[in-house]
Amino acid sequence: MTDRDVVERVGGLIERAVVPVRKRRADHKTPYVTTIKGAPALLLMRAIYPHMGALRKEDIEHALASWHGHRARWRRPAARCSASDCQRPGARRGLCERHYDRWWKARRRGETTDFAPLEPPAQSFGPMGMGTEMNEAYAIAWLTGLLEGEGTFCATRESAEIAYPVVKVEMCDEGIVARVARLIGAPNVWRRERGQDGWSPTYVTAISGHHAATWMRRLRDAMGIRRRAAIDAALSQYHPIRLIDPPASCIVPGCSEPHRGRGLCHKHYMMWSRDQKNGRAARITPLR
Repeated sequence: MTDRDVVERVGGLIERAVVPVRKRRADHKTPYVTTIKGAPALLLMRAIYPHMGALRKEDIEHALASWHGHRARWRRPAARCSASDCQRPGARRGLCERHYDRWWKARRRGETTDFAPLEPPAQSFGPMGMGTEMNEAYAIAWLTGLLEGEGTFCATRESAEIAYPVVKVEMCDEGIVARVARLIGAPNVWRRERGQDGWSPTYVTAISGHHAATWMRRLRDAMGIRRRAAIDAALSQYHPIRLIDPPASCIVPGCSEPHRGRGLCHKHYMMWSRDQKNGRAARITPLR
């Protein structure tokens, strides 16, 4: 990614370095990369597999099928040699250089020693791989990670005075977008066709207004620098005027539909809104 702080957070979680790579074009931002390989990557794939979408599951299955089965190696030396009465620092698999060489030569000759290298420490990535359902905490963590990479936080301006915050996701993977819609309570997922040949259609879901502002405040502190700035900019433009004691039903005489906004049901609110937008005299007067 080009968000260095996000990649550094990932690198810290998987205990790997972060390196910049060459930009594809001169006007592009510098991307940053962190990588985990071998047995540790295998454990991570297995842990997250139940919570991935269909495309990522297919990638993981292909990677696992190609695994050669070698044991994981030590990533760092031990503080002290594991051989008894040896005070030298560990160098290879828990043994100092001298004891490791003795063990290796004895093994080549078919002999045994009273000491042996230690097995590499097991690496765990938490309990997410134990089941197929995510609890609320894991669901929010999953949503935060996805919105960090694929989400849009912005404000749509209805007029010079009114702007509404928007949280939107647009991806080619319909299943992932549908999962996001369920988590944030979006009303629907719609398909958007691409105009260029060879491009896949995308799927979009979004929420706006008070609901979007609530999610922005909930997710803000877990986001990276760029997403936090976008959330702050959207919320700074949002100045809602909400009814303190809204009525249970529409205030238009003879209408018993439930209240949706400004004391009006959905139908009468849209009538008032269209009159405002088209500059006509309002046929209905809202509460505010």
